[in-house]
Amino acid sequence: MRGFDTLIGQGALVRRLQQAISSGRVAHAYLISGAPGSGKKTLAFTFAGALFCQNLDDNACGTCRNCRRIGANNHPDVTIVRPETGRIRISQIRQLKDKFALQSYEGSWKIGIIIDAETMTEAAANSLLKLLEEPSGKAVIMLLCTSRSMLLPTIVSRCQTIPMRRLAKSEIADFLANEHQLPPETAIVIAGLADGRLGQAIEIASQENLAWKDEVLAVMTRREGQGLAALRLAAKLDAEPEAIEFCLRVLSSWLRDMLLVTSGCSQTEVVHQDRYPDLLALSGALNESVVMRAIRQVESTRRALEANANRRLALDTLLYQMADLTSFSPASEVYKYGKSSRS
Repeated sequence: MRGFDTLIGQGALVRRLQQAISSGRVAHAYLISGAPGSGKKTLAFTFAGALFCQNLDDNACGTCRNCRRIGANNHPDVTIVRPETGRIRISQIRQLKDKFALQSYEGSWKIGIIIDAETMTEAAANSLLKLLEEPSGKAVIMLLCTSRSMLLPTIVSRCQTIPMRRLAKSEIADFLANEHQLPPETAIVIAGLADGRLGQAIEIASQENLAWKDEVLAVMTRREGQGLAALRLAAKLDAEPEAIEFCLRVLSSWLRDMLLVTSGCSQTEVVHQDRYPDLLALSGALNESVVMRAIRQVESTRRALEANANRRLALDTLLYQMADLTSFSPASEVYKYGKSSRS
């Protein structure tokens, strides 16, 4: 775990938390909201580290015993609550309350970090509400969620809200170029795919994801044998389903870039700036309605897969149709072939 300096573009939030620590006015509850990959967990764990750090007054050094234990999720005074089988249940909140009722092991702070707080059952949320209504001592609860509208208004009203800011593409691209030594042309594409979320950008920057991105775009830009290449990619994704969602995101971004180029947008406005000549060539042969239909087909296929449609059939149909954007079948025709037992 490193300090607040890792939270690129979140300077205002960082200063607010550091001032709270320095002034001794740390709130009993914080609600940190933002899209997946926006840095919520990094902020929460760094804030916890800053409260316990043995070397710095308002930051986490990342090297002292307390910082290392928090980074490894084994500090006795920091309790992490995560969904179990998709939900946070009342038994987990009761365990948190029991720990908060005890004296802290280190004689200082007690911290609870509730990840994906929007997954709390109604009973769990009501139990947490009682804990928030009766704050005591040096105790801090941090709730992490994608949107505060998904929580009880009574819970939100008892927390200081901290919305994570979406970063500009240039901020993410500069970080990737400087910290991960990526070529600028690669960094700006990843920044576009990340949609303002640094955590997502770091995940996309893995060699595995970059390879998947190149495979999807290779199919879309081939001049010959595109249909066969599409079916080969479908077979590969069927064998590695964990990559499907990312590949569909790449495909959607490519089609949206085509739509932008068809509408006359410049190179700086698209995600795949490094393939702008390909976008120009392909979009010149299509009208906006065809590209819009392709975008809808990707979304329909995503929904069909979420509904447990036959995965191989759905991928074959979608990717083969991408080889000829003028011939589509409705997604319902893919789904009607039945559900697959495979996930």
